[in-house]
Amino acid sequence: MHSAQFSTYQRLLSCSVLILCLFGMVACSPNISPTSNSSNTPVAAPATQLPGQQIWKQGVSSFLFGTNDTQEWAKNNVETNTAIQQSLKSAHMTLMRTFFFDKSLADRHPTTDAEIEQRLLTIENSGMTCLGVLHNIFNVAFDKHVVTYAGNRCQIYEFGNEPDYNGISIGAYLQQWNTVIPLLRKVNPGARFIGPVTYNDQGNHGFMRDFLEGVKASGVLPDAVSFHWYPCYQDTRDSCLAKASSYRVAAIGVRSLVQSILGKDLPIGITEWNYDPGNPPPAYGDDPAFITQFSNDALHAMAQAGIVFACQFAAGSFSGYGRLDMFNLDTNQPKPQYFAIKALIATYRPTSIATIPTAVSSMGSYGPLVSRGKPVYCFGNDAGAGGPEAVVDGHYGNWGFWRPSVSMLPSWCAIHVGAGPSRLLFTWYSDYSFDYMGDSGLGPQSYTISVSSDSTDGTDGTWQKVVTILDNHTRVREHLLPFAGKSWVKMTITKGQPKATQPYIFMDEIELHDVSSSLDDTFFFSGDSISGMAYNRFDNQQPDFAQDVHAAFPQRFPVMLDGGLGGWNSDGAAQNVDTWLSLNPDIHYWLLEWGTNDALEQVSPEHFQVNLQTLVDKIKQAGHIPILAHLPYISGRGKSIDQEIQALNAVIDSITQTNGLMTGPDLYQLFRTHSATYLLPDGIHPTPAGAIAMNLAWFQALRPYIYQ
Repeated sequence: MHSAQFSTYQRLLSCSVLILCLFGMVACSPNISPTSNSSNTPVAAPATQLPGQQIWKQGVSSFLFGTNDTQEWAKNNVETNTAIQQSLKSAHMTLMRTFFFDKSLADRHPTTDAEIEQRLLTIENSGMTCLGVLHNIFNVAFDKHVVTYAGNRCQIYEFGNEPDYNGISIGAYLQQWNTVIPLLRKVNPGARFIGPVTYNDQGNHGFMRDFLEGVKASGVLPDAVSFHWYPCYQDTRDSCLAKASSYRVAAIGVRSLVQSILGKDLPIGITEWNYDPGNPPPAYGDDPAFITQFSNDALHAMAQAGIVFACQFAAGSFSGYGRLDMFNLDTNQPKPQYFAIKALIATYRPTSIATIPTAVSSMGSYGPLVSRGKPVYCFGNDAGAGGPEAVVDGHYGNWGFWRPSVSMLPSWCAIHVGAGPSRLLFTWYSDYSFDYMGDSGLGPQSYTISVSSDSTDGTDGTWQKVVTILDNHTRVREHLLPFAGKSWVKMTITKGQPKATQPYIFMDEIELHDVSSSLDDTFFFSGDSISGMAYNRFDNQQPDFAQDVHAAFPQRFPVMLDGGLGGWNSDGAAQNVDTWLSLNPDIHYWLLEWGTNDALEQVSPEHFQVNLQTLVDKIKQAGHIPILAHLPYISGRGKSIDQEIQALNAVIDSITQTNGLMTGPDLYQLFRTHSATYLLPDGIHPTPAGAIAMNLAWFQALRPYIYQ
């Protein structure tokens, strides 16, 4: 599909003769075996976190909203026009990819320090972060000078630009990479260096794969991997628009290649993107409706694929005879693509930007479970089966628990976690009542959580109270604990539920996750009785979602909370979601399984859509990520109910697409295919095998998005 794509030169130059002259000047080196370090052990990149990167709403990287400042072909351009710079700043665009040419593409004069300074000032005046392109990989002296001159004003660099398309062999590129990148890292140890900057996802003649295999052999690993993607070439308008979502497929393919060859994950970036690389591209790019939808679809696809950095081509350099620019250089006014990107930024960018934590790579963006099997000390009135260790044994609802008598409260249990984490996510589980919320359960109503650095058995030492809860009515709950310099956690229960069915409190399990780096690996399963049964984590329903993740990625063990409520429909969910969000402010992903009771009650699809959109909007507004599953198939309730379920599933598809959400599992097909074994005799609720299948279906659906 991409064999007809043009290089950056062809997108830029307005004179075809000059294009040919420039192509003739590209150095073509013979194939040379890549040089190696003295050891074949990979030299770890300084870090996978990109300087200045932040995580915005729905887990979207702030660097998704970048642009390019390339060779200037008009006197009025992004570097000379302060109004354009101010517009970029007011839109909160984040990453400017600027080309450090050793010689001007226009007249071949050597680049001066004044021109380097102008590029840096353009970025700073636009309120953006620098991504520098070291264009000539063979001019080592110039590349070192740029990195030295820029210092901490530019901390991210690409090495070359489309070398695979511009006559540079993979052998020559690898030799330069393995030689020059270590030198540049010495010049600026804090800088990040990116390759191979191919002209498409795979690169000419497998350039991407050969690069990854070459750096694995040499040990000079990149800090990130980048490529370019223009999905169309002289397509019709509709054909091109249909290809806007191809960014997701391309990105997932590159990530898979990185993981399979390097055995690790790296940030993936698309540092040039737009609809068509032609010079000029088709005129339908001037159609506001087309370019707005194309840009929306493209950026949503990149966000879903976990792209860490992306740069629209270009800001205002007369690229594609001006058709690819975000600004009209004749009028100095922003074009529709600018407004489309600005609107998306407003959607994803949190209001209080100063409080947003900087991003961590997906390899590190998880919270390891650190409580399993740790020493536990409980106050003497614990009559629970299994002893104190039952609360950290990894069994849920198995009648091994911490069980104080209500008449003998307060009661406490302390866990010796050990030192190290700066933050812990504390989750507790009391799975002896069916519904997520209610005042007749066997969980605690009032309790405190404290931390200590010097206790030896829970009774001694200095304790700092960090959580006080007076009116809880849930059966599972989470709390974020400050833990720097601490090593112990103690939960003290002071009151049970007012209408408890027994005069005891049953605390089934306590989990502590080290979330010093991230809260991303956290999930709240929200739905009706089907959800309540599927995610209770009983022994006969293992493996659950967390175990599925852990089996595939042993370093990970996500938090999962069961928010099922028997008999509820989407009306109740829309009315109560604010409460659930307030009780679980640290849960990142909200997995929604609403609609079965709506179908049984013949709720109209229009009404269901309003409720579902309310849920999505409120979860997004809270800074979290909603994901929708198809309603499961119901057996034995007649054709009308089945038609209603399919109509509501069509609403779910529409909401997912309209809001740019990840696609959840298709529980309808899952249960229709396996109704004999996955459904109880009532034809609605899952058997233990069905519950196991539901958990696995969620993992399989989310794995391409989250677990890479």
